[in-house]
Parts: sequence; structure tokens; C-alpha cells
Amino acid sequence: MRYAIVSDIHGNLPAWNTVLADIALRKVDHVICLGDVVGYGPQPAETLKSVYERVHLMVLGNHDAVMAGRLDPGAFNDRAKDMIEWTAARLGARARELFKSLPLVLVGKTFRCAHGDFADPAEFNYVTTPEEALASFNAVPEQLLFCGHSHLAELYVIGRSGVPHPVGPQDFTAEEGKRYLVNVGSVGFPRGGDPRASYVVFDDVAGTIRFFRVSYDFEAFRAAASRNGLGPEQVPQLRDPRTTGLEPAREALDFSPAAGRRATGAVVEQDVSMLIRKSTARWKRIAAAAVLFGLVAGGAGVAYALLGARTAAAFPPERAPAVKLDASTWSDGSCLPPLAPAQAGGFSAAPFRVVLGNARKQTVSSEPVPSANRACVVIASQDESAEIAFEAQPIEWAPGDKMEVVAKVAFSQDFKGAVALVVRLLREDGGKFMPGPVLMTKNFNDQVGIRDENLPPALRGLPNNEGWWIARGTTDPAPTEPRLVHVEIAGKFTGEIRVGGLAARRK
Repeated sequence: MRYAIVSDIHGNLPAWNTVLADIALRKVDHVICLGDVVGYGPQPAETLKSVYERVHLMVLGNHDAVMAGRLDPGAFNDRAKDMIEWTAARLGARARELFKSLPLVLVGKTFRCAHGDFADPAEFNYVTTPEEALASFNAVPEQLLFCGHSHLAELYVIGRSGVPHPVGPQDFTAEEGKRYLVNVGSVGFPRGGDPRASYVVFDDVAGTIRFFRVSYDFEAFRAAASRNGLGPEQVPQLRDPRTTGLEPAREALDFSPAAGRRATGAVVEQDVSMLIRKSTARWKRIAAAAVLFGLVAGGAGVAYALLGARTAAAFPPERAPAVKLDASTWSDGSCLPPLAPAQAGGFSAAPFRVVLGNARKQTVSSEPVPSANRACVVIASQDESAEIAFEAQPIEWAPGDKMEVVAKVAFSQDFKGAVALVVRLLREDGGKFMPGPVLMTKNFNDQVGIRDENLPPALRGLPNNEGWWIARGTTDPAPTEPRLVHVEIAGKFTGEIRVGGLAARRK
């Protein structure tokens, strides 16, 4: 069985969404969260909802324990305590009940999981030295120990000498006669100088552990913090994501084990296999109920039914064939055409495509833009938790090519959420295109007054005000083998956006 193991998401929804997308590429069977779903980050409720929907197994973190009333917030420093109080005011009774139900430890056949150390999980001690690792090795018998808490991806190995050795995060296969303590790092608030989200994939049959790092949309995180009135004083991560964690790790840690406070009343251990059976049975009941009440339309709708009786829809249903980046059909050298949504026979923006995550609360249509003498795509949403994507057809990317992408979008006055221009690799699986790693993400900026001649012709003529914003960026050179690339305008929001055009050309 393959497990993705994540920790310390801390209310950072953009980072969590990116890690979820990356996990989807790894073909894992179950996702385990090692605690601290909330705290620090600006979107605690939205993040917790997504974690509950996507994660199979969880343990209690120290921030979660405070929310559950199982830990005295006096164990935190002042900054962390302030954010705990801010977070608590934004979570309801159901969140507190969920945290109360979580165990301190998960036990599998060959592995054990906890938020902090294993000598006394209720104290949430850190493991950042060989001596602290040794205390955990001596306390429990399993060969593989997985923890988080310090926000530092680390690996300790102990063999016949009985002395743990820190060897740095690296992929490995467990060997007989050796034991391993793996700190999976942090999704939402990494320390140690690398701002990318961190997690691991564990194959308990092959005995392999792989570390993964993924970049996420930091500007979306910053925007979410700003919308919620949070700045660098409350969220140090906002000061400069490139230097987060360069201060000594022990000084940066928010929770003091020396305070002598412990979590009370929490379930100490739960068996992994038993919990998997329970969660699988619960999901089957949800799916059966959705089908019974007509909430699932065909096999493709099952995943959305599990996430709250959603029905996905795409217009048109299939992607258009791939196009070469060096196509010269259009006057600006773009391989993508100007946008001209069809007005007859139902909505279609082919060769572009609109994908709605919840067609019950999201709609797509078109309307004229008189100044541009053409139409734009109008996407409306009443569900901020369901993703929407405006997709271009796949693009053939030759080795050494750099690609410039530009998009122009208008936002309604009641818009709430996040939308970005995203470039990612595609992979083929059984004749179908599957999303791959993200190559570039650009936010939309209010560039009032930008001259039309500085834009690709496909985007010219659109207003330079009235809520129209631009996203633009250039990728790094393509890798050494031909690839397919996917360009999209994607996000989660309520309100409306108007897509005026999307261009991609060789740079």
C-alpha cells in the first residue's frame, strides 16, 4: 500500500491544493496527515474542510489540540497564541468535535505516526537532534517512525551502533537491521531555507520512502492573508518566503515543551488498518446515498459526489487536439486563437474548454465585448470550494523552447477567492491527458492603462479598466524531450469572471 504523508498545513490553502495536485500524480492509496491542519494560515475553515474530504487518516497536532480544548494555549509563544485565538474564532463546533476525535498516534504493521516525538506524544516534543531521535527510537518498536511538528524535513537512521545519525532528507529503501525516523516537513509553513511545501510517499510493500518538494502560489497565500486583515506581524512567512526558516530552528519553534503542559483526554493510539476500513465504509455509504438521490450522473460524477454532492461539467466535454507552439496561424505568432465563443447550438468556446467543479452552483455563458468586436466567456460561481478552469488545448513543447503566456480577465465587484494563470506539464495515461507538475503560476494584476500594442492581438481591444486585469509570464526553457503543456486560468471563487483571451507564443 502506498501512503502520502503530510503534516503542518497550518491553514495555507494554496500550498495544500498544490500538494493535493502533486499527490494525484503519485498513485497513492491513502493520505495520512500528521496534524496541525490549522494555525498561522489565513484560511483555517476552508483548509480543514478540504483536508477532511481528502485525507483518510489524521493524528492530533498541538495547534489542533488547543482547538479541541485538550491543550492549554499558554504553551505557545505570544505570536502563535494570538493566531490560535484568531483561528479559533473562525472555526465552528464541528471543527472542534473533529479535532477531539483524533488520536495522538497511528500504528501500522511496520510504522508509527505522531505529530511530535514518540516518547510522550501528548507533550508534543520536537525531534531536531540525535538525542531527541534516540528517545523516540527507545520508546517504540516499529522500524519506521513518521513525524512533523518542527517544519523541517529530516531523516535519522539508527543501526547496530545504537547511535542515531542525521543524514538529511533523501529517498531510501528500508534495510533490515536499521530503523528510521522521518520528519516529513511542512506543507504550509516550511522552515530551513526552502520555502516549497514538503511531504513524503511511503510504500509499505517495497519499503521505500520518497521526499517531495513542490512550489505553490505564494501570492495567492499573501492575497488570502490580506483579505483577512493579516500581515507580516501575525504571519512571519509573509516577510519574505525565500528566507523563511533561516533563523535557528529552535528559536523559530512556536511551542515550548519546557512549559510542562500535555494534551489531556485524547485517544492515545489507533490502528491504521482498522481506520482505513472504517473510512472506506463511510465513503461507500456517502456514494450510495448520492446515487440513491440522483446526485451522481454517471461514473465521472462519483468523485464530486463524495465531496459534497457535486456534479462536474466540461464545455466542450473533450479537449481539442494538441497544437504546436510554433504555429503561425495567428498574426502574433500565438499558437492559440482569439476567443470567439459560439452563440448557436449551446455554449462552446472550442478549442478552449471550461471545466466546472460544481455545475449545480457554477455556470458558463458568453457575452459581447463591444470595444473588442467579439465575445468573452462569463464564468459565475456560488461555491468557493469547487475549482473552475478555463483551459487551452494542449501545446507541443519542443526541447529548448521558452513560452510566453498572457491572459486578460475581468472580475466582478463581488468576486471573492483566487484565480491564477497556470502552466503545467501533461502526461498521457491510457489515451487520456492527466495533469502533471506545475511549471509556472502568475497572478492577475491591475494594469490600468497598459497599451494594446504591448499585448498579443488576441487580447487587444478589451477595456483597460472596469475590472479587467492581466497575467503574464515566461517559462524556463523546455526539458530535453518533447512534452505536452497545458495552459489554464484556474481557481476557486464566488462571483463572476470574464475571460477575454488567452495567448501562448514562443519567446
